[in-house]
Amino acid sequence: MTAAIDFSDLTGVKPQQPKPQGFQTPPPQQQNNAQGFYSPDKVPEEKKAQPSSMGYPTQQTPAGDELMQLFPTPVLICPYPVDYTRELEWINNQECRKENQGGDGGGQKIHYNRQSEDTFVLDRPELSNIRAFIEAKLHEFVTKIYASTDKLVITQSWLNKSKKGESHHEHVHPNSMISGVWYPQIHEQMPPIQFRSRSQRDVALQTEQYNTFNSATFMLPMKRGELILFPSNLTHSVPTNIGEEERISLSFNTWPKGNMGDIKSLTYLPLDRCM
Repeated sequence: MTAAIDFSDLTGVKPQQPKPQGFQTPPPQQQNNAQGFYSPDKVPEEKKAQPSSMGYPTQQTPAGDELMQLFPTPVLICPYPVDYTRELEWINNQECRKENQGGDGGGQKIHYNRQSEDTFVLDRPELSNIRAFIEAKLHEFVTKIYASTDKLVITQSWLNKSKKGESHHEHVHPNSMISGVWYPQIHEQMPPIQFRSRSQRDVALQTEQYNTFNSATFMLPMKRGELILFPSNLTHSVPTNIGEEERISLSFNTWPKGNMGDIKSLTYLPLDRCM
């Protein structure tokens, strides 16, 4: 059996260019002179977000004030660095459940995407390289972004296949800490996933242009072979596939290995006692 590729050190990969913003926004409009207590012909240049000493992203407003982004949601996008033709061929041959249908309350049928019968696909030796890549990125996500010493293990993993006209409703992933999706086959001009804000309000201000502070949803464009990691309780959905090519993704859930918490702080969770 061929040993899995070692993805433990991918720090040498050059950073990708920033992805286009996926907010569902109206067409860009000509920006008016910023409103504030200064002469319109002396509008200060807006500075890009810079990390503050507290670790929160901040930026300078045109009026000279400091704008902070408290409690941002981390979403990590990772390109797969090697060819995966052999793995994709195996994935294409895997059986999925029969067509899922649901109602929208109006008597019309909604065609949902289909999941694989096997819900532990990353345990298969044919996907050992994919699993090694995902585990390396999970380790990076937990240690460098969450600054945690916990190790996440993949608890369940399955394939999703969407033919033309199929989608998936809004949902979260219960009993999981970090979830992820790997996209071996997608149409890059059709975003395969949409996230919904955790802080959406029932009453919203009227806006002229959407941004990170006022958007309710975010349509995230992806490329073939990319992996996305996000908190499992972040609401997301899969838009309808309007292309002719079948859209294929691999989803998975995770959970910290071993017991959790701390005895002294009274947060200890002895999972071994729950067996």
